[in-house]
Amino acid sequence: MITYKLYEPMKEHLSFACGGNAKFFVEPKNTEELIKVIKDCKKLKRKYFMLGNGTNTLCPDEGYNGVVISTKKFQNVLLTKYNDKVFIAVDAGVSLFKLNKLLADLGIDGLEWSYGIPGSIGGSVFMNAGAYGSEIFDFIDFVEVYYRGKTKKLKKEQINFSYRNGGLKGKVILKVGLKLISRMPQPVREKQLFYMKKRIESQPLNYPSAGSVFKRQDKIIPAEIIDKLGLKGAIIGGAKVSEKHAGFIVNVGSATTKNIIELMEKIEEKVLLENKVKLEREIIVMK
Repeated sequence: MITYKLYEPMKEHLSFACGGNAKFFVEPKNTEELIKVIKDCKKLKRKYFMLGNGTNTLCPDEGYNGVVISTKKFQNVLLTKYNDKVFIAVDAGVSLFKLNKLLADLGIDGLEWSYGIPGSIGGSVFMNAGAYGSEIFDFIDFVEVYYRGKTKKLKKEQINFSYRNGGLKGKVILKVGLKLISRMPQPVREKQLFYMKKRIESQPLNYPSAGSVFKRQDKIIPAEIIDKLGLKGAIIGGAKVSEKHAGFIVNVGSATTKNIIELMEKIEEKVLLENKVKLEREIIVMK
């Protein structure tokens, strides 16, 4: 039996720790349940939103009048090894923290740059997450999706991915196949800790946020522009441009979704006026 929660507070599921309630909230335990939920939504003409770890998502303050489908219970990991090459099939809901811990224990190299990113593997593929010169599609073998009533396994070359865009809009990510390399556990752990140290030193991890708010564009680095325009520390309600990293907006205690959106708009308007650059958001607002 599939259990739905009514009027679930989305601030408990989103990294910004704000927003209204979802009219319906469900956590399917497997692919069959997920597909049934989606089919039921379509049959009842009820809109739905797929949610991973909620690290780049905002819910309107007035709530979401539909079904939020969380993949958090999708937690299977299957590993196959050929000599030093490792193929891993990972359910969409597995967090990057959990995956990195497993990889370190087994001495599997490749994703250390993602250690400290709080999202799920499904969300990271949807956004083509990246950091420190690497991105998730550097390591993709396949992505299994549910699309137009069918489950399909797409090879990397079949996916039109790009910078911070997994090219999978409209598709539900079920499973991700990765190609990695078998190394020794200690060097993998050391690299993970190196990247975590860099994050702690440069990012405001002590406040709720959604990571970088705006995408880089060619040689344009939004955080540098925002900093030069004197917008560090700019605040609307409880939403504030981090004084530690200008690319982050943080919730300093009482931010609403409206506060965050208004602050993003303020930044966008000033950057466009002063630098003639149209910023593109990484954050998704549930609609």
